Amino acid sequence: MGKWFGQASEIEELRAENQRLKEQVAALEARLRTAYADAGVTALAGSSFPAPEAAVPQASVPTFPAGAPNPATASSPELSAAELQMIAEGRVLNAVKAYRDRTGVSLKQAKAAIDAAR
Repeated sequence: MGKWFGQASEIEELRAENQRLKEQVAALEARLRTAYADAGVTALAGSSFPAPEAAVPQASVPTFPAGAPNPATASSPELSAAELQMIAEGRVLNAVKAYRDRTGVSLKQAKAAIDAAR
């Protein structure tokens, strides 16, 4: 009986991990859809993403004025203290470069993250 009990707890742990991973995938797909929408891409060839209505419900996302960067699509890493200091000093280009070097994101994503922090 001990053998089955150990397997049952392992199965429950795997189910919980599976659920966590499914939620993470759904959140990443939603972010990717948003990034593509921000870039003006309307259809993805061979896309297997579910419709936005089928995604895991997320907290309401604030809207941004036209032309303003959306920080949700900028990148997930937080700005460092040095990058925030550069922004405060008006050295925005240096902050964008430092952010790109630290995170490895694209120029567009780095600029959006820095602009959102300003």
